[in-house]
Amino acid sequence: MYKSCISLLITCFFVIFLGLNLHAQNGNELVINSGKITDSIKPTIMIAEITLGKEMPLQLIAKSDAAIAIALGATDRFRYIPFAVRDSVAAIFKSLNAEPTAFNVGQEIKAEVLLFLRIDQLGNLLRVEIQAKAGNQYTQSVTGIGLGLLRYRDTSNAIVYEPTLIEAMQRAMCTITGDSNLYAHVEDSSYMVYPAEPLTFLSMELDNKKQKSLWAIFQNNEVNSYYGLQVLFEAASTLKHVIPVDLDTRDSVYALKQIYGVENHIPPAQTELKMLYDVGLTYGITGLVEKTPDGAELTLTLQEITSTGTLKRVKSLTAGFSEDSLEGFKKTATKLLRRLLR
Repeated sequence: MYKSCISLLITCFFVIFLGLNLHAQNGNELVINSGKITDSIKPTIMIAEITLGKEMPLQLIAKSDAAIAIALGATDRFRYIPFAVRDSVAAIFKSLNAEPTAFNVGQEIKAEVLLFLRIDQLGNLLRVEIQAKAGNQYTQSVTGIGLGLLRYRDTSNAIVYEPTLIEAMQRAMCTITGDSNLYAHVEDSSYMVYPAEPLTFLSMELDNKKQKSLWAIFQNNEVNSYYGLQVLFEAASTLKHVIPVDLDTRDSVYALKQIYGVENHIPPAQTELKMLYDVGLTYGITGLVEKTPDGAELTLTLQEITSTGTLKRVKSLTAGFSEDSLEGFKKTATKLLRRLLR
């Protein structure tokens, strides 16, 4: 009796207020293992639950509604059920003393996919984990994780979460659908997002032992090594296929075990590397500047961070520069990093 009343009320709600067609969509499911969808009808998606990590602002729950609508809408391959519709249906269940579980509400709305989100933050890195459940009883399940760097602040220096939240959701959806090009052809290029690995900037050695030099880059190891890593971070920030991890976020990982005042001009210790690996930061860049008779050489190495806290070389490139200035170093470092990460 309750179920028939609920179905009638919900059908009236949609017809009167939303004009949505709620006929059964059998055979039109999101095939979450392969990332393919049927051509006739866009899969209908509903957020079932959002879990926030420690000290995350509660406003992110409401912001996630608009963010996922944008992330899904950018592909034009899905239909999203907003919170207002979902919660109105849940209210009908409650008014009839029926339990408004995610399963019950999803079944009544004819949602083909339920999303369960977890949002966490580490330093300036935002992590969104999305578990998608599909099938007649929502028994098919696949999980995607998306990361993004929190780059934006408002006039009061508070974090602006929305752009990064959308970006991280998009990356998670690429994994869920199995389509790395899910957002490759969007109309608005600002939503052109690809799966990407986080990239940490580990060290910048400044070596003029073989040939003593008064060049600017060699005059203050602590200051100039930090400057060198910051140059690399800024250069990587323009690339679509990596997520550059800023030095503050890197250092916040070290601080978890009371490691402070890391020296950027020496290679990272095994303990530091193990900590980065344990939080999912598995790739990094190391740099070496050496004085030569003709000027200086910069070598950048892309490294894989292993589970034991060691570095495994992936690729190295070297370039010379003859200008005795930090600006000369910056020009060379920027070009070399982009070549390394092609």
